Amino acid sequence: MKEDAYPQTRGRDLNHVAWLYDPLIEILSFGRERRFRQLTIERMGISAVDRILDVGCGTGTLTMRIGAQLSPPGLVIGIDAAPKMITIARRKALSSGSVAKFAVGVSESLDFPDASFDLVVNSMFTHHIDTELKERSFREMRRVLTPGGKLLTADIDRPTTLWGAIMGWGGRFLLLQKELEDNLRGRLPTLMAEAGFIEIERVAHVYGLVSFFTARNGEGAANKKGEG
Repeated sequence: MKEDAYPQTRGRDLNHVAWLYDPLIEILSFGRERRFRQLTIERMGISAVDRILDVGCGTGTLTMRIGAQLSPPGLVIGIDAAPKMITIARRKALSSGSVAKFAVGVSESLDFPDASFDLVVNSMFTHHIDTELKERSFREMRRVLTPGGKLLTADIDRPTTLWGAIMGWGGRFLLLQKELEDNLRGRLPTLMAEAGFIEIERVAHVYGLVSFFTARNGEGAANKKGEG
């Protein structure tokens, strides 16, 4: 399929550097990428039979690690707007025997029915999209979650150290990436709340710059908490 036949977004995608993505992330994270992925898994609180969506999955490293935690009927699907990222992710999954599935998709218009997933995760994704797309994306993530379903967002947040501020705001201006400003000003929890999420909590903060937020789909959450 031609790339222009896939869903299109005005958000930044990394299609042009997909071939370099994995080694580049390892370098930019100073070798901490594996630990960061593990911390993400720990904060997700996965059940083996969960239905999970990974939004902005890149080359699928996190998605496949999630898949290793699951048993039927549990499933995980990773989506990304960059077709070349998805091609690499599928190749990696095939070679490793991963159960993870991948599809080209855009966060602001998810191609899944309402209440399709128990858990939605997005990792280092929201700083690539502008304010309006963040708003639309969080609404879509809530739509595809079951009532009371869980969201985990791991991304750049308001810096808490000088080094974090230098890295965050330096990236904003050196890369001409205005999309970073919502994150750097600490607006992610507000945007989640405006989309209808509740019980929003920052559960971890690392490197003086990156936070992990959990939240619940407000629709039906009280009933789900009361079950059992």
